[in-house]
Formats: sequence, C-alpha cells, structure tokens
Amino acid sequence: MTEPDENNEELETPAAAGTAEAEALAAAENLADADAEEEAGTIIRDTDIVFDCPHCGHNLAIDYRGAGLQIECVNCGESVLVPIPDGMKIDDLDIEPGEILKQLFAARRNLQRAEGRIEELELELRGVTMRRDTLRALLESFAIQLEEMKELARNEGKLREKSVSLVNRLAGDIEATIGDAAHGGMLDEDGGDVADSE
Repeated sequence: MTEPDENNEELETPAAAGTAEAEALAAAENLADADAEEEAGTIIRDTDIVFDCPHCGHNLAIDYRGAGLQIECVNCGESVLVPIPDGMKIDDLDIEPGEILKQLFAARRNLQRAEGRIEELELELRGVTMRRDTLRALLESFAIQLEEMKELARNEGKLREKSVSLVNRLAGDIEATIGDAAHGGMLDEDGGDVADSE
C-alpha cells in the first residue's frame, strides 16, 4: 500500500505541472479570443501589444499581460510568440497591486520634485538671462566708448602733427626774420648804405 501512495505522489507532480501549463494556455487562448473580439470591433487600447503574425503578416493586438506567451493567429491559426515590448519585463506582470501603488506614489513624488526643480531652474535661467542682457548692454557701451577713444587718439595725432608743423613753420619764420634783421643791421654798420642812398 505504501508503494501506490508514492506512485500517486509521483503522478501528482506532473499533473500539477500540466495544470499550470493548461492554465497558461487557457489564459493565452482567452487573451487571443479577447483580441479576436476586439479586432472585430477594432478596439485597440493603449496598453495592448500590437504586432504582425510572422507567418501570414496579419496584424494582431493583445493585452500587455500576454507578453511572452504563445498564441494562435486568428487569421492563419499558426502558433505565434507575443513579443515583449522594449523596457518591459515579464516580472513586471507579477508585481502585486500594493507594490504597484507604492511605485505609482513614488513616481508621483519624484514628478513633483522634478517639477519643483524645473521651476527653480527656470528662475535661475531668468536671472542668468537678465545678467547676460545687462552684460551685453555694458559691452555695447564699452565698445562705443572704445570707438570714441580711438577717434580722440586719431584727432590727437592729427593735432600733434599740425602743431609740430606749425612750430616748425614759426621757427622758420622767426629764423628768417632774425636773419633779415641781422642782415639789415650789418648793412648799416658796413657803410651806411641807407644814408648814402638818401
């Protein structure tokens, strides 16, 4: 009697495994049936996985919970593996609702923090923009003053050249006048040509 019980236990383990497989297949069939019904009504939700059958190219849509399961194509009947969307893990489907709520609340808190940080950065950006505008106005003012100083330097150079030319001309005139005066005085001393001519 002990042996049949052990055999029964051995038989129950594969049966339990078969039950799990049967449940997975039933879930896949239910999902495929739901997809067929939705396809007939052309209702596709945002959470659905939409893909083409690799055998016949028919467009299929299935609930995200069917990711990674084998289903039958509603058009050709061939077995099709439902693709897993990028960034999704099968383990994500096993998360309990309480954990999902915790993640949702954490995501909301992070979003609020991010929005607060965005507001701070926008204020900083406004301040930086105002400082930039002030500095730009100062730079333009300095550029104008620099041009004025360059013009003054050019005018100073021209005035210096004119004054040097004027001083040289005056010096020449003075030398000529002194030379004429000295020459005129020498004639008077030499023989009084001025008196004789009278």
